[in-house]
Amino acid sequence: MQRNNKQNGADPAPKTQTIREYGDVSAIRNNVVHLQDTPGSEFIGSSVEFAGTGNVLFVEDGTRLRNCRLRFMGNDAVIHLRKSHGFLRLIATVFEESVFYLGPGATFTSEARVLPTERKHVIVGSDAMFSSRVAFRTADPHLIYSVQDRQRVNPSQSIWVGDHVWLGEDTLLLKGSRVGSGSILAARALITKNVPSNSTAAGVPGRIVSRGIFWTRPSVHGFTEARTAQSLVHDGDDFIYSADGNVADMKQLEDELGAATSGIGRAAWCFQLDQLEGKNRFYIV
Repeated sequence: MQRNNKQNGADPAPKTQTIREYGDVSAIRNNVVHLQDTPGSEFIGSSVEFAGTGNVLFVEDGTRLRNCRLRFMGNDAVIHLRKSHGFLRLIATVFEESVFYLGPGATFTSEARVLPTERKHVIVGSDAMFSSRVAFRTADPHLIYSVQDRQRVNPSQSIWVGDHVWLGEDTLLLKGSRVGSGSILAARALITKNVPSNSTAAGVPGRIVSRGIFWTRPSVHGFTEARTAQSLVHDGDDFIYSADGNVADMKQLEDELGAATSGIGRAAWCFQLDQLEGKNRFYIV
């Protein structure tokens, strides 16, 4: 990664710094950027804005960004993007000390909106399939208090999505959502709580409408009669998840992320998450 800093009395960084093409990266000051024009990479109709310092942007080499707007609206935040089969399509705004992590292999029908704030995070595992207009919010926009004791009743919380999750059209994931690997979030579902692995959540608010299911990527829209007949049974258990010794403790992982004291420290946590192995790492019962 390229650490862009001005030291020894040089001019301070401007209030807002913007990347609109690869050549702009070298001009960014007081933030760390890995966004390179490498074989397979694309940066089309996209921009990155920094309105703070100590932030870290990591875009894996070979990633293709289309119609993305990535904004850092504070200090020491991180956006960590792994490459995919196609284009990443994201409108992401990260605030002070928050993290947006997107694992490898994600696909998008249109731009997803991601808003990690108040030092909470959005963590999405590998092979996510985003339908149109999926959105994430780790916080309510405003403060809510109890009338009786004047205590705040709407603390912000992080959002975790496991591996191989299908996020349906207009799905909204709110603070505290935990989605296990292999699950489906139905169109227009409002997710606020745990969704077990290999299950479907639907409705407002979201509730579990089926368990013991798995899904695969081929789209049925152009199927011939023969292809439909071939699809009626799927052998294999690649997308069936279960408890084993590799299941990660999400609370422990988040505690470790919370212990980081800088953008560089939070970026290091993201690279450690890249190395977290095990098919069932994000299994939720």
